Amino acid sequence: MSNKKEIKYKISYGIEFLKEYPNYPRDQQNAIGLFLKVFKEYGLKDFSKFEGKVSPSWKNVDESSPVYKFTKGNNLWHYHVGLPYYEQSNYYEYKTSDYILHFMLLDNRKEIVVIDITPHYDSYRNFWLPRPNYLIY
Repeated sequence: MSNKKEIKYKISYGIEFLKEYPNYPRDQQNAIGLFLKVFKEYGLKDFSKFEGKVSPSWKNVDESSPVYKFTKGNNLWHYHVGLPYYEQSNYYEYKTSDYILHFMLLDNRKEIVVIDITPHYDSYRNFWLPRPNYLIY
């Protein structure tokens, strides 16, 4: 019998994320840490384990859109981190927030690459996308 604990879920980090993380405000660092703690324990099999909404970033985007191609092609997902606070959806069981954590879900669905934390929307009310250089890990 082995004493080794099997690693169920793996977390990697984008190069730009690692550079910027030390400069993030403490509340953002804490929100990221909480998401990662839950992911390490449960993965993405049961979204109810997360307080905020977890979603593929191409969901509800027109398939002919460059946004769809970029997000789907890079398997980009996002998580609502609860900053500045969580808001309960009027229609669904999940909660949303103004800030989201971007991550890539790798093929085996057991590994994520943390990319960036941003506002959900830019100043033009477009979904905020990480720049391509943030996808390098």
